[in-house]
Amino acid sequence: MHSFWLDSIENKNKFNKLEKDKSTDVCIVGAGIFGLTCGYYLTKQGYNVVLLEKEKDIASKTTGHNTAKITCQHNLIYKYLIDSLGESIAKKYLYANQNAIENIAKIVEEEKIDCDFERQNSYVYTNNLDELEKIKLENEAVNSLGFESEFVTSTPLPFEVLGAIKFPNQAEFNPMKYAYGLAKCITSSDSGVIGGSGDADSVGSVLAGDNSSGGSGDSASSTLDSVADGSSGTILNLAKGTGEIYIDTLVQNIEKKNDEFITSCKDYVVRSKYVILASHYPFIDRFGYYFLKMYQSTSYVIAVDIGDKTFDGMYINSEQPTFSYRFVNGSNEKKLLLVGGADHKTGSKIDLYNAYNILEDEVRKYYPNCKVLYRWNTEDCITLDKIPYIGEFSHFIPNMYIGTGFNKWGMTSSNVAANIIVDKILGRENEYEEVFKATRLHPIKNNAELGNMIKETANSLVINKFKVPEVVTDEDLGDVGLADEDRNGNKENTVDLGVASFSSIDNDDNNVAHKADGNFTKIENDYIYKIFANIENDTGHVLEYKGQKVGFYKDKNGKIYTVKPICTHLGCLLSWNNLDKTWDCPCHGSRFNYMGHQLYNPAIRDLDVLEVEEPE
Repeated sequence: MHSFWLDSIENKNKFNKLEKDKSTDVCIVGAGIFGLTCGYYLTKQGYNVVLLEKEKDIASKTTGHNTAKITCQHNLIYKYLIDSLGESIAKKYLYANQNAIENIAKIVEEEKIDCDFERQNSYVYTNNLDELEKIKLENEAVNSLGFESEFVTSTPLPFEVLGAIKFPNQAEFNPMKYAYGLAKCITSSDSGVIGGSGDADSVGSVLAGDNSSGGSGDSASSTLDSVADGSSGTILNLAKGTGEIYIDTLVQNIEKKNDEFITSCKDYVVRSKYVILASHYPFIDRFGYYFLKMYQSTSYVIAVDIGDKTFDGMYINSEQPTFSYRFVNGSNEKKLLLVGGADHKTGSKIDLYNAYNILEDEVRKYYPNCKVLYRWNTEDCITLDKIPYIGEFSHFIPNMYIGTGFNKWGMTSSNVAANIIVDKILGRENEYEEVFKATRLHPIKNNAELGNMIKETANSLVINKFKVPEVVTDEDLGDVGLADEDRNGNKENTVDLGVASFSSIDNDDNNVAHKADGNFTKIENDYIYKIFANIENDTGHVLEYKGQKVGFYKDKNGKIYTVKPICTHLGCLLSWNNLDKTWDCPCHGSRFNYMGHQLYNPAIRDLDVLEVEEPE
């Protein structure tokens, strides 16, 4: 089963794959809600943008797999922010996200986007006596920041609560309908195209009155001065910029040559003055090193038909396991209850009882005859200080920007990020920039968490000194992959940003592959298929065969799929997730399906497929 949101879109816009070189003002890598919001604001300011999406549809990953609550109530965060980072930062964090709600509402109204946008109250509740005091203290903290939250002992939920903190005037919507609305706005200018074949006109050409499609294709760096005065922030908003969106277009490398970024896909490149990384988890490691500053969490959602009973509001509990609730508009005006939660760090060992069953059991306590119609999961990037990384990607790379680490609250954080980054490009001040600064060195309250993450990452990496390892081959298993040969390396006035696409690992006895626990079986019998015969169908394992790690999945019919279970990001040993039938990286959260196809960043390359022949 898959996301309700993906099924809710009718008459989808058709986007094409990138099929020629492009030149533009801004290249946006990723066409989820964050990338689309950036594209929307930038085209409004006269900039030309090209959005590149590796999936076969826009917004089909994290954006299309969440619960789509638009709220500045990010669980119990504000007392934590006040205590660890100070009242000023906490206040700016709150109002940046509250303003994001109003920004989304304004876009929906002005662009007439039919996305089921609706105002709702938001609640964090508990039935745990130990959590009750935390909720009371959180309410006091929020009130001290000037926001009128309310502590309540009753809610519209179908069960009693000990207490809850209520945020008024929050919102919810259909994120896919909203995303498609943004895409339509981006590509709706006279000279704009939806994944078209013509080059985008430069802003300078548009301002000159030349609205014909198919510009010169020259780098647009010379056109930007006619749009924005970086010193004063004055905007000459005389014409709407052009926007192009391309799907099924995987970015394989980004390099900066002089003042121009060259974003390379398989066969074509996009040249631009600015780059925005909107790929959820950044796939570039050098200079930013975001893999040391955040991790990924997997959450699960079910959409349930509970009959005619509904209730108002959006809800999440403060304790573990986490459960969230909200209603959505289903087909035939039928309301469906979205229940989310059962989250865990991606790649960690979880109770394979089945997270979906955990959610379903919770619902059946109150609606025993409910029917589950959809189920899906999503990935969220979690930062160590609970604040997203937004702004300049690195001090060493001017004009490259990033928004990541939205901590399960991407509906508002994506708008916050887009506004900060667009203001940076326009040369304008943004009062919230310092709070979310991607290159910040905030003191982190939970230093133990930081230490554990660094230790875990360091112990798990099977590369030495952050360099591309040599290719490992085995005559018994065949070639396990080829190193990238299309890297340009460091040339004069050129910086290769080091897209992480490593092919193989060192066979060092000290690497994580030899220290793995969990579903690890050492196989000394060469007749591997005899071993497979004794293994239960619909399960996956990691085993050792002739000195090589082999990841295999045996499907319901007994067919064997074998891969090299080494993450193509930084070489960590993968864990098998029997719930989702995926290979998950416990280090940085990359995920692959049972055939080795890459699903989630930071890895951008599929797993190597291993062929182990059945003996005669």
